[in-house]
Amino acid sequence: MIIEENEFDKQIEDLLNKEKTARLANNLVETLKITKQIAKLCFDTKQYSKFNELIIQLSKKRGQPKKAQIELVQMAMVELKTLPINQKLEMIDAIMKVCEKKIYLEVEYARCVLMLTQYKEDDNQIADAAKILQEVQVETYGSMDKREKLEFILYQMKIMIKKLDYVRLFIISKKIEPKNIEDDNIADLKIIYYSFLVIYYRHENNYKETAHAYSKILESLHKNKQLEATKVDFNFRIDYNTILENYSMYTILSQYSEEKEKQLKFIISTYKYSLEALPNMLQLIQAFLGTELISTLPQSHNIQAAEIFDENIENNKQRYIDFRRQLIHHNLRIFQIYYDSVYLNRITELIGISTQELEEEICLMMDQKLLNCKIDRILGIVDYQLKKNENDVLQEWGDNVNKVLNLIDLTSNLIKREEELFL
Repeated sequence: MIIEENEFDKQIEDLLNKEKTARLANNLVETLKITKQIAKLCFDTKQYSKFNELIIQLSKKRGQPKKAQIELVQMAMVELKTLPINQKLEMIDAIMKVCEKKIYLEVEYARCVLMLTQYKEDDNQIADAAKILQEVQVETYGSMDKREKLEFILYQMKIMIKKLDYVRLFIISKKIEPKNIEDDNIADLKIIYYSFLVIYYRHENNYKETAHAYSKILESLHKNKQLEATKVDFNFRIDYNTILENYSMYTILSQYSEEKEKQLKFIISTYKYSLEALPNMLQLIQAFLGTELISTLPQSHNIQAAEIFDENIENNKQRYIDFRRQLIHHNLRIFQIYYDSVYLNRITELIGISTQELEEEICLMMDQKLLNCKIDRILGIVDYQLKKNENDVLQEWGDNVNKVLNLIDLTSNLIKREEELFL
């Protein structure tokens, strides 16, 4: 529609006068009708700058109904899709000014922030994008759809990764409760969420939590392999075998504990058939669960091609060092099973490391409460049979007494039950 500028200004002035009359008379229907006419006239004549000015002006009018503001913003959101980039950014800025700090327009505000951030990201203005995005607390928005809310938070996490702001990334990740994404309808978002957590924990060299994040991704893929098509940024591979391999490797890299042993047994039992496609990984897990010495040379286990050692992923050299350390620690635990005491040079001969490194690793394991021994450097012996102090002896005696009493109590209950059944 082509209208002369003077005629356009006159029509807008007439509509504004009518809007004022209807608004002051509390005539909601007429006010809504006129505000829509103002917006439509601006859009039809492509007077977008004037519309941006008017939408801010109308929102500040005394007694302006919420419904009128909502209608104007929603019309603007639809019109945004047809605008070129410069005009779109100007209108987004106007809409955000109208929506700011208004609960009834919080969803539209969040959507505008998201659009603005995406343009900043495309223009490689990551710091500016992060500054805009991190201030929006969509987790408090009751009117926003669950999926849209999760997508917004995931986008916040993505921008923080791009900014390399890992502290804020972790803070934002806590906005999502794990139980709230255990839904098959949003399984793709669950995969993206745990993929971002993998990136965070991998940066922190937290192997236990990295393994847990991979286990959650694998859990979803195990239910539905079609989720392998999920797109994740940062070249993160969503491939069943790769995820299973990484889950297994990060579990092996984590510090020894009963929980680690349970996790390895769980992997063997749950993903038994899937591990057949990864024979080297299967053998490695079985070796860690066994009670025999294994080679401390990482390359002898034929897993150099594993993604965790990829030079394009940060801290890959540290993971190689830590993998070798876990091989050494496994062997030192095996010595504790079979020997009361053993010569240091005999250990170095069997597992192929230097005496200095051996002493360092034994001290580290003792500090982590993984070994209970002492080193006699004069004799060159590791002694696993340490004398217990009075408190340890009493504690052990008390534990044994409790075990005996529990067995007696259980036996008495079983005898009583049999008597009730047959007497």
